[in-house]
Amino acid sequence: MSKKTPDKGLDLGLLFGKNVAREEMFTYEQFKELHSLLAHTVQLKSMALITGQAGVGKTTGVRSFVDELPTNKYQIIYAGQDHDGGNLSRRLAAGLGIQARHFRSHTWLAISQHLSDNLIEQGKDIVLVMDEAHLLDDRTLEEIRLLTNTDFDRHSPITVIMVGQLSLRSRLKQTGFEALNQRLRFRYALEGFSEEETAEYIRLRLKAADLSEDFFTPDAVKSIFLAAQGIPREINNICTAVLLKARSMNVDKADGKIVRQVLDQREIN
Repeated sequence: MSKKTPDKGLDLGLLFGKNVAREEMFTYEQFKELHSLLAHTVQLKSMALITGQAGVGKTTGVRSFVDELPTNKYQIIYAGQDHDGGNLSRRLAAGLGIQARHFRSHTWLAISQHLSDNLIEQGKDIVLVMDEAHLLDDRTLEEIRLLTNTDFDRHSPITVIMVGQLSLRSRLKQTGFEALNQRLRFRYALEGFSEEETAEYIRLRLKAADLSEDFFTPDAVKSIFLAAQGIPREINNICTAVLLKARSMNVDKADGKIVRQVLDQREIN
């Protein structure tokens, strides 16, 4: 494979895709801060709220952290597909290995009892990752909060990591969410990459694919950063489109002119 021009056998979707091996993960300053905060959350069996714009890397950052937790001590339950309270309760019950009940409220009670028993029996620490939490209705948010209550509120039987868009932060400040808001001991808002981080990220992805790390010229990187506003998912999308364009043109480098052509075609500007 060429060290300059993207080879036609190279899967560009994977090059700038979301399925990145742990050893190839881009670890920037906020990434490290997020992991530190989540480590404290798990240690204290508390609740954390992780927010940010769509595509900023919230799920990727949380996933990379929980993937490092030893499986002999922690049980990770990920919920991101079901936002209906009834479906969510059944998914949690299945993850815990208990039978869902006919009524939603009974299922939540069974889950709560199981968590309490697990705490007493000193079973694995349970970590619930609730992704896309901004889509949950009010009742379900309250049901999740109640899972953290046990032993007259002296101990929590579960760690809850809630991941959602920025709107969730504002919503939880409204009347009626005081109890949940107070439970959220740790909060973190992920932002996009800086221009320097964008350049470093692009170089890392190119290096992982054995491509020239300076395939994108400095003005190309700047154009990508400004168009994507530092949002990793959009950086991936633009870089993939630019690489396809460069492949079709059979050029050794992608400069700012090529990036602007791609951006015009994508109607970003």
